[in-house]
Amino acid sequence: MSSSDPITLPPYYFNDDPHSFGFETCRSRWVKILKNVIDDTRLEINSSKANDLKKSQGAEIINKIESFSEELATDSKLTPFHNDSIPGLKSFNETLSKLKDSPDGSRLKWLTGPWLFLECWLYRKLDVFYKECSEWKNFDVFERLKRETFFSSTLGVYELVNRYKKLQDGKAELIRDQELLKVVYEEFIEISLWGNATDLSLLANATLEDIKSVQGSAARAKSRKNIIANDLDLTWDRITKSAKSGNPRRVDFVLDNSGFEFFTDVCLSLFLLDFGLVDEIVYHCKTRPWMVSDTMIKDVQIMIDDLLDISKFPEHRSDIQFFVDSITEYQKSGQIKTSESEFWTIDLDYGNISPEETKFGGAELWKYFQDSTLVIIKGDLNYRKLTADRHWPRDTPFTTAIGKLANSGIHLVALRTCKADVCAGLPKGKDEELCEYWKSLGHEYGELWCSSGKWAVISYSSGSFN
Repeated sequence: MSSSDPITLPPYYFNDDPHSFGFETCRSRWVKILKNVIDDTRLEINSSKANDLKKSQGAEIINKIESFSEELATDSKLTPFHNDSIPGLKSFNETLSKLKDSPDGSRLKWLTGPWLFLECWLYRKLDVFYKECSEWKNFDVFERLKRETFFSSTLGVYELVNRYKKLQDGKAELIRDQELLKVVYEEFIEISLWGNATDLSLLANATLEDIKSVQGSAARAKSRKNIIANDLDLTWDRITKSAKSGNPRRVDFVLDNSGFEFFTDVCLSLFLLDFGLVDEIVYHCKTRPWMVSDTMIKDVQIMIDDLLDISKFPEHRSDIQFFVDSITEYQKSGQIKTSESEFWTIDLDYGNISPEETKFGGAELWKYFQDSTLVIIKGDLNYRKLTADRHWPRDTPFTTAIGKLANSGIHLVALRTCKADVCAGLPKGKDEELCEYWKSLGHEYGELWCSSGKWAVISYSSGSFN
């Protein structure tokens, strides 16, 4: 398909569709999230560091969240934001105005409207409650949960820091043997994809001989059976060809979750840097608390500090120290950097990473990513934004579903565990096969296999239809 071919855009996923994961999300998960937010705000109010003003403002915030919970329960209509001092809110208001004039304008309520737009609106609405209070504007209401989730991943952390340190023993052999280096690259990509060490095959293997063994090959094949669209080879070709060019090579991560998933992203980053595949890594973070667990710039240092906390990670201290030393050395040399943009927490889909989007950061990101060897876009929410969370037939080519980005000059890959409805790039018949399988397990709607987290995609775009 060429860039000039007309494309009929499918509708968005809406919250009133029982076949969509959004139906359950807005009626159950959002309610639990708001309750947890209230509970964590109360914890902060009752902490020793809360002064009288912070306590009174905290009580006001809780009242607002409780009123908001009632809006959700009664399926209220959305009302525009009225605070012009908080960046990005104008984008939401502009989109709301456009949607009101669309055929779906009557559905702009919490339990019936477009899922992705409303989910983004929900987190910005929560953020406004805190940003409007002087004692709370820098408070991350999700920080406790993010850190506790990381602390629950000690076994995965131990396995990975051990694996990382042992790789140094085989460094010379890996550099000589490009096929073997590719195998290890694939493993680190999959670690970053799943964000869960228990899903991976190599972590228990102590030597490079284990990787090269028949058993190691069989284990890798088994672990990949649930990656149902896999462009991993294309990413390797892109990185290795760039490495041979002699030009500076940068990989950008558009991050998803903090904690253990970000830790796995760091593992992949260190591997790429250690073995000379790239020169620089940049982490693109959220500017505000977002989708409960997304990574902010502060969370990068928090992860490092938590790894150094013996009370949280009491074992494998030399391996952890080696891992942390590697991170900090690359930070000092400028080879690991962090960045943030308001664009990541507005409602616009990533087709707006383009020269035309000049109001909310899209044009700046487009220009910046022109110089990137590869933009690794992590996780489910980022994938939904890549594809505009539209009802694409699941065998639609990935490069069709991402719209203008497919011809943007940006080399990108989506590493996504499927936890929502939208999906593209599957082989013909795969969606039907998985729908039937999911129904055979006793589920009412076969389509919801795609929100179970049991399957994943690695989808690449060269940034050109050529």
